[in-house]
Amino acid sequence: MRGRVIGLVGAYGSVGRQVALLLADACQLRLGGRDARQAEQLNQQQLRGRAEVRAVDLWDDQSLTAFCAGCQLVINCAGPSYRIVDRVARAALAAGADYLDVGGDDPLHQRLQGRLPAGRRVLLSAGMLPGLSGLFPQVLASRFQEVRALRCYAGGLGRLSATAAEDFLLSLGNGFGQAQFGWSAGRAVRLAASAAHGLQPDWLPGVAVQAVPYLSTEQQRLFSDLQVASGQGFNLFEGGQLAAALQRIQGSDPKTRHSAQNIAALVQASTLDVAGRTPYQVLAVEVEGVRDGRLQRARGWLRGSDGSRLTGSVAAFCALHWAQLPTGLHYAAQVLDAAACLEQVRHWLPDTRVSWPCSEPATAATVEVEEGVL
Repeated sequence: MRGRVIGLVGAYGSVGRQVALLLADACQLRLGGRDARQAEQLNQQQLRGRAEVRAVDLWDDQSLTAFCAGCQLVINCAGPSYRIVDRVARAALAAGADYLDVGGDDPLHQRLQGRLPAGRRVLLSAGMLPGLSGLFPQVLASRFQEVRALRCYAGGLGRLSATAAEDFLLSLGNGFGQAQFGWSAGRAVRLAASAAHGLQPDWLPGVAVQAVPYLSTEQQRLFSDLQVASGQGFNLFEGGQLAAALQRIQGSDPKTRHSAQNIAALVQASTLDVAGRTPYQVLAVEVEGVRDGRLQRARGWLRGSDGSRLTGSVAAFCALHWAQLPTGLHYAAQVLDAAACLEQVRHWLPDTRVSWPCSEPATAATVEVEEGVL
């Protein structure tokens, strides 16, 4: 793999930096960003000058084309992904390169579907969320012969960057998922139940959180692939400021949701929530199904300190195993080896804790989707 040129867009951002650190010994890296000076600082200070540095402006076609030329793989770590959509992907494919995106999700998938040259690989949603959030439940679910019900939780505590805040706001109502929806009998259904306040799960000892029902498109694919009869997803919020800001913004005009004022409000709210606290990101899953001929239930959780490092680690795993991936257009969670990816992430990030509690008999269904009015 050392002779392959991998172009890294958004190289000196928090996600791109993690990818660069993990891939520098394995391939020939080309670091790209609007500010070549920052990319060169990364190269000299942390990569010992092993990479090539080029300035690239994502909104300049000529600049983007020049950056992608000669690359065998282009990895996009820049954002907001819901604004970039397919700009980097199209330039990479036109230059003869494969493409890997830590974001992308359904809007990008829709634009690229049916447009890939034969034999090429494009992998989307190869980060923490989406990405690891779709892989992690599979590890626990694989211990069951039949999965009947599944709950997935995701959340954490940390300061949002302006780019992350804008990307989140752009995702609302833009194909990423649906609030107050769950999964039942092979389809998405509106839930009657509202957010649960004061939830204090044992995988977050001593911390009360707000769990907001949210069915992402990644979860829909997961529930469908596992043939789960009943499934739910929840976004977790701790501290209250961010949850309150999001509730206010979601009730506003969709055309102005991603305004500069709302972006600043999310950044400020997340900063207030994390003040004096230790940042963390958590994924948790509860499974009920048939194991060893008996109806059982089990829970597992993953907790890391930095969502950007988790995202970058998943992307680096994809790049290192690129030749083993199927050709065509895919979501990361549907084609990666979930257990191998999780093990590699834990090796790279030793502070990432994973717990797989022993399963226990289930005498009644523990996950039921209570439908509301469609």
